[in-house]
Amino acid sequence: MSLQEMFCFPLGLLLGSVLLVASAPATPELPGCSDKEQQVTVSHTYKIDVPKSALVQVEADPQPLSDDGASLLALGEAREEQNIIFRHNIRLQTPQKDCELATSVQDLLARVKQLEEEMMEMKKQCSAQRCCQGATDLRRHCSGHGTFSLETCSCHCQEGWEGAACEQQACPGACSGHGRCVDGRCLCHEPYVGADCGYPACPENCSGHGECVRGVCQCHEDFTSEDCSERRCPGDCSGHGFCDTGECYCEEGFAGLDCAQVVVPQGLQLLKSTEDSLLVSWEPSSQVDHYLLSYYPLGKEISGKQIQVPGEQHSYEILNLLPGTKYIVTLRNVKKEVSSSPQHLLATTGEEVWVGVGCEYTLLPGGAMHGPWYLDPEGAVEKSCLPALTSHAACLFPGLRPGTEYKITVVPMRGELEGKPILLTGRTEIDSPTNVITDRVTEDTATVSWDPVQAVIDKYMVRYTSADGNTEETAVHKDESSTVLTGLKPGEAYKVYVWAERGNQGSRKADTSALTEIDSPANLVTDRVTENTATISWDPVQATIDKYVVHYTSADQETREVPVGKEQSSAVLTGLRPGVEYTVHVWAQKGDRESKKAHTKAPTDIDSPKNLVTDRVTENMATVSWDPVQAAIDKYVVRYTSAVGETREVPVGKEQSSTVLTGLRPGVEYTVHVWAQKGDQESKKAHTKAQTAPKTCHPVRVTENVATVSWDPVQAAIDKYVVCYTSADDQETREVPVGREQSSAAGRGVQVHVWAQKGGREIKKAHTKAQTELDPPRNLRPSAVTQSGGVLTWTPPSAQIHGYILTYQFPDGTVKEMQLGREDQRFELQGLEQGATYPVSLVAFKGDRRSRNVSTTLSTVGARFPHPSDCSQVQQNNNAASGLYTIYLHGEASRPLQVYCDMHTDGGGWIVFQRRNTGQLDFFKRWRSYVEGFGDPRKEFWLGLDNLHNLTTGTPTRYEVRVDLQTANESAYAIYDFFQVASSKERYKLTVGKYRGTAGDALSYHNGWKFTTFDRDNDIALSNCALTHHGGWWYKNCHLANPNGRYGETKHSEGVNWEPWKGHEFSIPYVELKIRPRGYSSDPVLGRKKRTLGGRLRTF
Repeated sequence: MSLQEMFCFPLGLLLGSVLLVASAPATPELPGCSDKEQQVTVSHTYKIDVPKSALVQVEADPQPLSDDGASLLALGEAREEQNIIFRHNIRLQTPQKDCELATSVQDLLARVKQLEEEMMEMKKQCSAQRCCQGATDLRRHCSGHGTFSLETCSCHCQEGWEGAACEQQACPGACSGHGRCVDGRCLCHEPYVGADCGYPACPENCSGHGECVRGVCQCHEDFTSEDCSERRCPGDCSGHGFCDTGECYCEEGFAGLDCAQVVVPQGLQLLKSTEDSLLVSWEPSSQVDHYLLSYYPLGKEISGKQIQVPGEQHSYEILNLLPGTKYIVTLRNVKKEVSSSPQHLLATTGEEVWVGVGCEYTLLPGGAMHGPWYLDPEGAVEKSCLPALTSHAACLFPGLRPGTEYKITVVPMRGELEGKPILLTGRTEIDSPTNVITDRVTEDTATVSWDPVQAVIDKYMVRYTSADGNTEETAVHKDESSTVLTGLKPGEAYKVYVWAERGNQGSRKADTSALTEIDSPANLVTDRVTENTATISWDPVQATIDKYVVHYTSADQETREVPVGKEQSSAVLTGLRPGVEYTVHVWAQKGDRESKKAHTKAPTDIDSPKNLVTDRVTENMATVSWDPVQAAIDKYVVRYTSAVGETREVPVGKEQSSTVLTGLRPGVEYTVHVWAQKGDQESKKAHTKAQTAPKTCHPVRVTENVATVSWDPVQAAIDKYVVCYTSADDQETREVPVGREQSSAAGRGVQVHVWAQKGGREIKKAHTKAQTELDPPRNLRPSAVTQSGGVLTWTPPSAQIHGYILTYQFPDGTVKEMQLGREDQRFELQGLEQGATYPVSLVAFKGDRRSRNVSTTLSTVGARFPHPSDCSQVQQNNNAASGLYTIYLHGEASRPLQVYCDMHTDGGGWIVFQRRNTGQLDFFKRWRSYVEGFGDPRKEFWLGLDNLHNLTTGTPTRYEVRVDLQTANESAYAIYDFFQVASSKERYKLTVGKYRGTAGDALSYHNGWKFTTFDRDNDIALSNCALTHHGGWWYKNCHLANPNGRYGETKHSEGVNWEPWKGHEFSIPYVELKIRPRGYSSDPVLGRKKRTLGGRLRTF
């Protein structure tokens, strides 16, 4: 292989640089030349990339040395192993004459030029272009992000890189044509997003209620719509209604929160009963497709039958039934193949009635009996007798009339001889009323009707008994077959019995049931109406109910419905629009039964104009403007009244929101009222003040007790000016003359008049108001200072004032301002930091005027721990009540943290870092939520892994942890003598110590394990324990303790569990986790109270 081939193919690209190192003679010394030999060394150095695996080994030759042993090559590339050095040594002999040196140098330069030409030729033959025609500058070897192909003379770039030499970082999908690529990242054009700008941004960023996936919002479970802004309705209204702001509005015939239920049929009752049939009816409904009627004998449900009844029919006769049998009849409404809950009826068929009399007799030995006969009331003799199956001789006479007396003759016989006839009488029983039904039932009445009996009777008797056992009985004339039961209780079930009587004889009792309607709320009225609220009240119903329902509709059919507790008899309608009349319906409910609706009207007030201001005020005019009202109105009315009682009133168009008041007098204060009108209805009046400018007279340089007044001088010749000023309370009036050359005077009054005089004549007076400044309060000083507050007192000013403004500044620079009344001369500051200084200032005010401020400082008493690092130190600072406190991590003032301190359990001093007691807060959270913490420390919450790490590490204090568990009637606890949470790098690994307590040791199982959430799996189970057990915890494989599980869940291992105490299938309703310094104990400490968690009342 030639040297050329070796360079071009196996050694790769030749990167050339020329290093010319010359040990050249100095400038020749004239007239003679040096006697030393002059040597010039020309070196050409080339760096060749040779892979370490290549068979060709390239080493640099030894460096050339000078006569004194020094290197003739410069440091740098000459020392690199992959350099090839072409070296030419040119030695010059000592010239004979000094002038020969110039010729020798010329020869040397010619040889160097020739050498360079030879090297150029060699570079041309071994260049990259010779190896790969057309390639340019491929010496960069694909920038380390690809491989070079000699076959294609190009780089094959690794994924994520592009360019001829793979020098540019590629962007995903070339930014999809919707952005530009910068350093491998897409900068998307609006509205496109994503790593590759491949899809448009989600509308409204999914409103914070969903995740944006490739331009489409994936809404959270409770939200829907394109931008997840609408709250999802339960079950999406089951396809039987429409959803509006999370509430279902059901189609006719459907009901329930999710419109999944068909309205239950109403008024199922028995109309008629015979021996083999039942006639039932119900209230008609236009909201159903058909009815489903089923029936079966009581206790024999398996033999039931089912009938489909058309929707337009509202009664049905069930035939071919068994006599004297109780049947269960059920009725369901069916709409869109969905059946309602059943309405039940217990009905009994009539028994087979045998009406007749019978007689018994004893035959003597050898005797016989002739007859018996009976004689009916009309005297006709009948001879019909049926033998009775008794041990005695007996005869039955069937087919007789009920309640009728018959004469019976019995003749004994022996052979042909007849004995003396025996005369008997017999009376048939009174037949019972049949088809007893109740209808036309109201809140307190019910009509009972029946089919008349056949027997001759004196009267009917009706008895009705309420569910609480109260019984009433009434007689009904024999010719009547119905009666009205009165005085019934609303919403009460009654048992009704009807029978016939004649003398002392009574028929069997027929019975039915009557359920009175729920009475309607009475005296429904509307009062305390405002612009957007209205209070309605009613008289409570007498019936036992579940709740009231209040339904209100605006004139444009905007509807809302709210439930009201059964104990209440009023409700406040909120969210109303001003100036709109609402129709309000109220009814009572019990189960699926409703009372009649009571209704009233609730017209809201017209809202008042807001932000009424006056501006552009001159001597005789002022502009008044306001925010328009929301209600529909006819016009605005503006009324303005001067200080002397002069009043004007002007109408303003409803489209306008400003007007100009004209014809005003200079220097007069006007009171302006603006209100809206619609018909004879008026809004409340908004008011403001408008002070017109004085003509020319005005005060300047006003102090507490001096006011300087100036005016424009008059043009006429005068003797003097007169200044008259009167104090605001009219207690002092003074008049002073002023020289005609003067145009100002000092005064101490408020109302000032100035006029000019000549002789006894006066010009028209100019006037103004000059109010002296308010004097400030005096002797502001603190007293009764404690660790958390103190009392400020002062002496009031002499001026008449409206009140005071007290301002004090916290150590962090926050300023708090309090407005006090004019009678106040003291104020108590509370809730201050211990050992802190508070600057305090106080000013008096009257209207918009202020006095000078007076100031002082209040320094609270210091605490044992100015910056408590935990709740034990908070407790030692004389804080005895459980509640929210600020601690400081490791006692550093710059690291405050608000925590909930338990000051009662086992001596107190506990930092509570987790609580479950209501189930209102979902603990199925992401990793970030568990790191940062969530919830309200006064309710359910998690303090946060970062906070737990900061509390338990980086401090010499060793903390113990306590777990409190509680059910409705049991409690237990577990304490571990060491508790520590590692850093985020260690995934917040848990370390706990030895156990003691009554709940059993569940936490040691989790010792040494990292924290896991559904989006950060750090456990050793095959699945994600947080995902399968619905929480975040230090899961192993998976848990014995799951305090952050799903509240109330009883499925195995998915609830709030502490396995040694209640197992894996009991969700513990109260759990609290807390830490404090190990071995800490404290006697009860008396101190100021803080906010508490409901007085430690645990609810779950």
